[in-house]
Amino acid sequence: METKERNYLWDNMKVFLIFLVVAGHLLEGFRPLSFPFAGYFDYWIYSFHMPAFIFVSGYLSKSYCKKGTVRAEKVVLFLVYYTIFQILLTLLKYVLGVSVEGSSFFDPERGLWYLLAMVFYYLVIPLAEKIPSYITVGGFIILAVMIGMEPDADTMLSVHRIFAFAPFFFIGYYMSENAVNRIRTVYFPLRITLGILLTACSVLIWGVQGIENIPISVFYGKDNYIELGTDYIYGSIIRLEAILIGLLMIFALLCLMPTVKSVLAIAGQRSLSVYIFHLPIVVLLMDTELVSSVIKINGIAEFLLLLIAAAAIVALLSLKIFEYPFKWIQLGVGKVLK
Repeated sequence: METKERNYLWDNMKVFLIFLVVAGHLLEGFRPLSFPFAGYFDYWIYSFHMPAFIFVSGYLSKSYCKKGTVRAEKVVLFLVYYTIFQILLTLLKYVLGVSVEGSSFFDPERGLWYLLAMVFYYLVIPLAEKIPSYITVGGFIILAVMIGMEPDADTMLSVHRIFAFAPFFFIGYYMSENAVNRIRTVYFPLRITLGILLTACSVLIWGVQGIENIPISVFYGKDNYIELGTDYIYGSIIRLEAILIGLLMIFALLCLMPTVKSVLAIAGQRSLSVYIFHLPIVVLLMDTELVSSVIKINGIAEFLLLLIAAAAIVALLSLKIFEYPFKWIQLGVGKVLK
């Protein structure tokens, strides 16, 4: 039986994005940043890294519903992941002396909202299979804008984030392999130039308006327009701009990412374990002042050291040993479902 050759474009894109996720969380833990360039870099990566990550998740989810058959175990698996790591992160906060009063099992700790978002998207896929792509994507763009008008759509079950990032998942899901290949087969110098131009356009949108007019929190996808300090009209505009910026950068990455196999691609293949296991570091940085009270990002040296630390964390957590818990959970879920 002939096996399909692995497309390393997605592994390379995932390792780049997971590096940015880790670097962004490290920078967030050291805010306010005294080094201006670090602040702009922080803003830039938050403007697209999760939209791009969710786009890739959507593209790679095509096998979930194939020829009318649904792989329901994927939903169960993500729910089990969420349950286990939600409990563990809550316990970690308790051990570190961080108050957990008022917290709920249904209020995801730090980055665990991604797991709940994937559950929702997987549940929608069978319906999306029966609906034209433009209706699904257009509908979710409208919902992404409208959810910002709802003051009660807070972090509970990550409802706000689920809808805010849904357009990216389903654009990825509907994008065909042929469409990606057409982008990749563009004459190399032209493709690189196009990628650079798309990146420049995405930066110009917030650069011209000023980052004070498009707050970084709009890219988190969890704050309503009142929390963003704006009205419904301008809030809707900046939410649409956030979606546009994310899409420009996604297509820029499709133009710029290499497709060669490399050692770095391994981290891309294990991006979920890197994502989950770096969250205790996030809790340590953001919920305590054990590190940020000692270290400050005041200049280029500290900024570069932070990037090196982010790369080291990605390299460490991409070791095979950190993948075993996910395989054990997957094996256990498989046995139970059978």
